[in-house]
Amino acid sequence: MSPQTTLRAPSWCCHLQRVGVLLLCAMVPLGCATPTRDKVRLEAYSWWTRASEQKAFDRVLGIYNAHHQDSEAFNQVTKDVNADEVRATLTARLLAGAPPSTFQANAGADLLRWTAMDTTESALPSASRIVPLVGLFQGTGLKDALPPTLYQALLAGPQLLPYAVPLNIHRLNLIYYNTHGLDDYKGKHAGQSFLDPTVLCPQDVATRLKNPAERLELRIAVGTKDSFALTLFTLENVLPAVAGAAAYNADTGGTLYDELFLGNLPEEKWHEPVLRALQCVQYLSRSFLRGGDQTWADALNQVGTGDADFSVMGDWANGELRPALEEGTVEAQPFPGSEGTFVFTSDTFPLPALAPYPRESENLLETLASTEAQLAFSEEKGSFPARTDISTDLVQERLGPRAAQTRRAFDASEIHKSIATSGLFPPYFPGDLSARLAEMTADRAPTETIEVVVSVLRNALPLLKRWQERIATGQQAP
Repeated sequence: MSPQTTLRAPSWCCHLQRVGVLLLCAMVPLGCATPTRDKVRLEAYSWWTRASEQKAFDRVLGIYNAHHQDSEAFNQVTKDVNADEVRATLTARLLAGAPPSTFQANAGADLLRWTAMDTTESALPSASRIVPLVGLFQGTGLKDALPPTLYQALLAGPQLLPYAVPLNIHRLNLIYYNTHGLDDYKGKHAGQSFLDPTVLCPQDVATRLKNPAERLELRIAVGTKDSFALTLFTLENVLPAVAGAAAYNADTGGTLYDELFLGNLPEEKWHEPVLRALQCVQYLSRSFLRGGDQTWADALNQVGTGDADFSVMGDWANGELRPALEEGTVEAQPFPGSEGTFVFTSDTFPLPALAPYPRESENLLETLASTEAQLAFSEEKGSFPARTDISTDLVQERLGPRAAQTRRAFDASEIHKSIATSGLFPPYFPGDLSARLAEMTADRAPTETIEVVVSVLRNALPLLKRWQERIATGQQAP
């Protein structure tokens, strides 16, 4: 054999060499493993900008991330400054076919409008932008675990399918007051309390409005920079206090508030109580703190510092005012006169029809439906879990007596449950109403502005009724 001759190994030897290399790679994975796939990023879109709100949602997303190594959910904090702007940006994305993995929506119409989308552009077909979650509800037991009133606010279409996971329940008809301010008021008014309904809305309110100097010796903080604040103050607090919880519909037990905003009441039944509620709001507005736009959080913080006597807000204020509530500087109760009504909403999260990672996005919604996530969220947010199979005792243990008391009020059969106006109004209605309410409560506003608001409501009633019919009809996802 010459020195130039090359010896070739048998083919079976090469095979053994390859096997040896593979075994070596199995024993030393860091040296031979192929690169791992990047984590799927799940964008959860919300209008929560306050630290207390973001912390609550981040805790929920943290629970998901701890149990899912192949994906990561993150809270998409937008540059939009309020919920209206967030909704506008979200609308543009959904119509463009570029939705997030999930997004925040209030139970009822605010959520279900995405099941009844109408467009005039041929490139944007009329179709549901979210998909029903029947399988998820069965797998997580949500169908049997939700209060009927809330469950109904998640259903759309002829088959009444659920379209979102509710994370919590909030009460909206609450007054947050400074306890020292209350004591001072009582001291100046022979023990009379501004928590007395007849103080906030006196019988002779129409007569008092005729005198521009007539006003309460109170400092009321309202976050008028947020368009929803005056609607909440007027329609979700003062109106239920004035109209009460008496049934106007024998079949459903619906109150004046419910039947009015469903478009079911003739004017002769609603005009007088609505007019009186608006008069009371204008009377109270004479005591509003003026001087620059304030957010709802700014208004609450004025109550906490003692610069305001009270503000009216939903119980997400509990997260914002936590230290003052724990110290007893601030207290909260149902708005005087509205104790028999529980005006509620729920932060819900649907699955967009064109979500970029539908399987992972649905897994995220399953986490939101869990007991662990619902308790963690409300612990920071100030609400209570949507699931009824989380016992009130556990709510008290984890969330404290305030949340447990609110839960008991919601569960009480004698308390009427009414969904917030965000669960009843179509998206294109509240803007005009908010503007008219702002005019009605402006400094030195004439009483004629009250009739303008009445006219807006009167003209909207057919629209409100048609909107409910549209949700009932529903649409299929593309």
